[in-house]
Amino acid sequence: MSDNYKNYGEQFQVDQEHFDEFFSLLKNTRLLKSDFFLKQGDKCKYLGFIKSGTIRSFYINDQGREINFGFYFENEFFTDYESILCDTVSNMNIQAIENCEILLLSKDDLQQLYKKDAYWQKFGRIMTEKIYLDAKKRIDDLLCYSPENRYLNLLKREPVLVQKIAQKHIASYLGVTEQSLSRIRSRIIN
Repeated sequence: MSDNYKNYGEQFQVDQEHFDEFFSLLKNTRLLKSDFFLKQGDKCKYLGFIKSGTIRSFYINDQGREINFGFYFENEFFTDYESILCDTVSNMNIQAIENCEILLLSKDDLQQLYKKDAYWQKFGRIMTEKIYLDAKKRIDDLLCYSPENRYLNLLKREPVLVQKIAQKHIASYLGVTEQSLSRIRSRIIN
């Protein structure tokens, strides 16, 4: 068993038999804090995996405000899957919040894997299902819960997020102002 498989096999959800083929396609790269992986208006060409660091995805609304959609940490995949899937320009921005080391799989290499055999098609389906479920959870939070309950859900699901991410980004993610977030946090502490 290779060291790479020991380190990444479980996170990639790739079995040992297929791991070396998958790992050989990955390109190691770095993003410095504030560097963009993807800018709105560009096509997404890569699926990324974070070896170290933190990344956020966000939109810019029609008033020019940044609205955070997601945060991604060590051992997590990230991308604009809609842009990859539909071969369209992205409405999303993906940016490093801190220095990051990431592994990249190109869209073209991913498509070639899908064509190879049923194993890779299943891999793609599992990845797509995870992306869908994560997006659905995000939408459910925004539609079904009060800002205070969204914050409590965030604390329960992603406690590291509250420690690593600036309050302005958390407030945007929750759909509230920084002042409202401060009041929510005070009520919870008391």
